[in-house]
Amino acid sequence: MNRAKKSYGKPRKATESKKLIFATRSSFAFRCLLLPSIAFLCFPLLLSAGAFSLAELDLGAGCGIMESARLEILRALAGATSVEPEFAARKIKLSDAALFDEPFLTLSCAGAPESLDYGELRALRLYLVSGGTLFVNDASGRRRSPFAEWLRRTMELVLPESGFQPVAKDHSLLKSFFLISAPGGRFNLEKEPAAMEYSGRYAVIFSRNDLVGVWPKDSIGRYVYDIPAAGQRHSGEKLTLNILIYALTGSYKQDAVHQPFIMQRLRELDAGASP
Repeated sequence: MNRAKKSYGKPRKATESKKLIFATRSSFAFRCLLLPSIAFLCFPLLLSAGAFSLAELDLGAGCGIMESARLEILRALAGATSVEPEFAARKIKLSDAALFDEPFLTLSCAGAPESLDYGELRALRLYLVSGGTLFVNDASGRRRSPFAEWLRRTMELVLPESGFQPVAKDHSLLKSFFLISAPGGRFNLEKEPAAMEYSGRYAVIFSRNDLVGVWPKDSIGRYVYDIPAAGQRHSGEKLTLNILIYALTGSYKQDAVHQPFIMQRLRELDAGASP
């Protein structure tokens, strides 16, 4: 069964607080959420884990995710896993104390934002080196876009010890839930996303193909953007979910002890089993 066509179910009620912030990356709490069959091993952690929100980094006009796209992504995440989403919109500025309440941030822009000042650059660096993940989406559809150039300049200041590199084909990002063979997206400008590594993990993940653009729907459920290439939308949906799950679980998928169980579960899902 094609997983993208499954019902994502009704939105789940959001929890009132997040008690686990950056600890979600290495804790068993979100691993249990993804693999309910082993939840009993870490039930106490599940009780303290907060709901996952698709928070946006607010850099002003020209950036942002359509509300329908955000909701569709969260419904898909809830339908494919046992992660509990928080559906309320969250926009975070780099000057906000709430920045460190979010282990995962998205930044989707069609144009270049204004240059960050010293305090904003410092806050973004602290966020990333503390374990935060930033997913950056270029919605311009241009191969050499002003936004991509802005991102390159900005990240050279934020993480000068790193640099954008194509995601390796055997990296856990491409198999954190779905096995990704094509990146997909609204556009077809790259074969794989790029990422910046810090301390053995991808701290910044960047797509030029507008992964966010495959999701939005209008009021009667029709996709907002036509994507003529066969399978490109579905591939983009799968990669989007992989990025979210990678941010929550890190390199857990590489753990040889649990790999056979995970692979068997993926085969069952492909055969039509319920998530």
